[in-house]
Amino acid sequence: MEQRETMQAHIAACKGSGQTVAAYCSSHQLKPHQYYYWQKRVQVQQAPGKFLSITPLVSNTPVLLTLINGNRISFETLPPLAYLQQLLK
Repeated sequence: MEQRETMQAHIAACKGSGQTVAAYCSSHQLKPHQYYYWQKRVQVQQAPGKFLSITPLVSNTPVLLTLINGNRISFETLPPLAYLQQLLK
């Protein structure tokens, strides 16, 4: 469990650093393939059903959402956030 927590911290730090993954890994003695391996494991372990706060877009163009599990949902225009929350429950 300690390694997972360490890598979660590295992933968060890398994302916040503004560096490329390669540059971050080089400066922290990590191998990029290890970083990507743990990034994938951490993403899969995240709790489902959590929504991010986003600024709604005004769109008259088709929208395609790709979910973590690979399923795709398409809309003619961007639906309201409340609708998406109900749809994904």
